[in-house]
Amino acid sequence: MADYAKDEARIREIVEQMFEAISWSADKAPDFTAFAAAVRKDALLAPSARPVSPTDIETFVGRMRGQYESGGMKTFDERANKTIVKVFGNLAVAIGSYRAQIDGGPIGRGANGFLLVRNDGDWQIAAMGWDSEGEDKPMPAELA
Repeated sequence: MADYAKDEARIREIVEQMFEAISWSADKAPDFTAFAAAVRKDALLAPSARPVSPTDIETFVGRMRGQYESGGMKTFDERANKTIVKVFGNLAVAIGSYRAQIDGGPIGRGANGFLLVRNDGDWQIAAMGWDSEGEDKPMPAELA
């Protein structure tokens, strides 16, 4: 019998680990390998920029690594806020809010959506997309 509570907890753990891994400061380097660990190599990533320009995990990590290594962003602090997970068999979806701060600037918020599949006994991200909160798109109450 499926243990959906255990699956939901594992998926929340994956999301939180990703945020922790991609954040950096003067005292802590990012861990891009850990960030990408749960993401399938063939996963589709859809960043918030429009028009949408889907990418893959290696390209996305390369962009973030470039920002870190060049000093384009001195600090990047991104944290999961609230994540809602729904699981059925080997399929799961998660949507969650996050907060982000770049170089000590204003704190922004946004939401991520994840499509996950169970493979080899653990969950892998098959697709993810995100968007930032703005005046024209406030955070839904259930994610705030």
